[in-house]
Amino acid sequence: MRLLLISNTPIIIKIFTLICQKLEISLSVQKDNNVDEKFDLIIIDNEFVDDKFNIIKQFTKKIGAIVAEELPFDKSRDFLVPRPFLPNELQEILKEQIALIHEEAEQEKKESMRLTSAQETDEATSYLNSLADDIAHDIDDESDESIVTLASLKNGGVLDMGELGKIKNLLDVEPPTEHEIEMDEDDWHDLSDIIDKALDEVKDYEFDLSGEQDRYITLVLNKFTMDELKPLLLKLDQNSIDTLTSGDTINLKLKLKETN
Repeated sequence: MRLLLISNTPIIIKIFTLICQKLEISLSVQKDNNVDEKFDLIIIDNEFVDDKFNIIKQFTKKIGAIVAEELPFDKSRDFLVPRPFLPNELQEILKEQIALIHEEAEQEKKESMRLTSAQETDEATSYLNSLADDIAHDIDDESDESIVTLASLKNGGVLDMGELGKIKNLLDVEPPTEHEIEMDEDDWHDLSDIIDKALDEVKDYEFDLSGEQDRYITLVLNKFTMDELKPLLLKLDQNSIDTLTSGDTINLKLKLKETN
C-alpha cells in the first residue's frame, strides 16, 4: 500500500511517518502538489488544497484533505483528516480507507470473473447458433426421397426402384432387373418381414442390450468438429436445435427399430 502526503508541516509529517510504519504503509512526502505517478492514497494538507485538487484525484484510489472545516462541494475528496488530529485518530482513518480499497478491489475482481463467465457463455451460444445455421444451409430438402427409414419400411411405405435396390444390396439380394415381375402388395409385406427378421438377427448377434436401458452417454458438442457433428444434428428437428443453442440439454434415445 503506497501513500503520498503533500504537506510542509513537520509535526504532520512526523505523525504520518510513525503511523505508516505501524500500518506497514509505504510513505512518500512532497512539499508541492505536482503529482505525476499513481498512489493508493494521496492526502493533501490544507495549504495545498487548490484548483489542482480534483486533477490529482486521477492519480489515486482515494484522496483526502487535512482541513479544519468541510471542503466546498467542488472538491471531490473521498475523506477528511480533521486538523488538528491525534495519532490514533489518523490511524483509524487510514485503516478504514485501506479496508475500503481492499473491498472495492475484491468487488472489481468478482465483476471481472462474472463478465468472463458471461463472455464464455455467449461464445458457447454463438458456437451452437453457428452449428444450427450451418445445418439449415446444408438441408436443401427435408423430404429427400433417397433417405430410407426403418419406420417407413415397417409401416409398408412405398419404395421406388432405387430405394428397393439399396435395401436388397444390404440384404445381399440381387437388385431387380427389367425382366422381373412387378411386386404386388403381399410381396411388399413379405419384404418388410424379411427386413425385420434380418435386423433382429443383427441385433442379437452384434449387440448385448441387456441392462443398458438406464445407461446414458453425455456428449458435449463443442468438443467435436462440425464435420463430426453434422450427421447427428441433421437428424434433429428445429426444436431440439433451439434447445441446444439456448444452453439446455436434450435426451436422445437411439433404437435399431421400433418395438411393440
